[in-house]
Amino acid sequence: MTRNLPLLIFICIGCFFSGCKHRIEPNTLGNITSLAQLVTGEVQTDTISIVDSMRQYGVMAKVSVKADFPVEGNFLVVNSIREWMSEQMGGTFQGTPDNGKAMMLHYAQQALQNLNDVAKDFDTGDSTSSNTWVFDTDILFEKIYETDQFVTYYYNNQGYSGGAHGWNISYGQTFRKSDGRRVGLDFFQNEELEKLAALVKRGIMEDHFENDTAEFRNSVYEYHTDFPLPEYPPYFDKNGVSFIYQQYEIAAYAVGMPSCHIPYSTVEPMLTQAGKDLIHTRSIATK
Repeated sequence: MTRNLPLLIFICIGCFFSGCKHRIEPNTLGNITSLAQLVTGEVQTDTISIVDSMRQYGVMAKVSVKADFPVEGNFLVVNSIREWMSEQMGGTFQGTPDNGKAMMLHYAQQALQNLNDVAKDFDTGDSTSSNTWVFDTDILFEKIYETDQFVTYYYNNQGYSGGAHGWNISYGQTFRKSDGRRVGLDFFQNEELEKLAALVKRGIMEDHFENDTAEFRNSVYEYHTDFPLPEYPPYFDKNGVSFIYQQYEIAAYAVGMPSCHIPYSTVEPMLTQAGKDLIHTRSIATK
């Protein structure tokens, strides 16, 4: 933390006097007494909810977006979270990044249009064949845990747009407060990744398959090399690190989304020093 103080002081002064790109929210600096408090303080959020629908081509399309949008706090991590949110929904928003309502409305309308485009392909011209169909998208951004050193968000995008079943994408993202950096597998030592994958494999078998080795082997895709770690990064919460595999990533749709939770006491020896610094922190907010 000490090594980052000169840089943060310089950034704060520069933003205050020159009106740089990263605009400081009006109330962000009002109640702080030190730079450390600014860096480690709680990320304040506003809940933004958008629901919209339209019927065209005989299909009802519905979109719901709900987000804990960051509005105050250390601008390094606040801006990083905002950028990440936009990226998860396509990265096409061109407005001011601190305008959460405009950002979420943009992506809600975009999702609605995508559903409508799909509905057009299902149009048979017979109003009785499709007027009961509902295509929908539900998007959620939730702040689930926070300490004085990091904050973790959870993202879920699920819906249906025709076919045998719908989709579900779920994962978390942890952000380091000192610089807004996204936390991922790079916070684990490279030489420990194979051991970590073995722990995750065991955790999946115990948590998702209730330690049924035969069911695990019959359900999970056969890997002739090392068991793969999830595509999306693990996320840090109150008691440990969570790993989530997406639909089809290691098993068929019917298996769902296998996940596991590994305690900090188990993963700590495998973390880099930066990772260890994160877990020895003070909780300031949790859900």
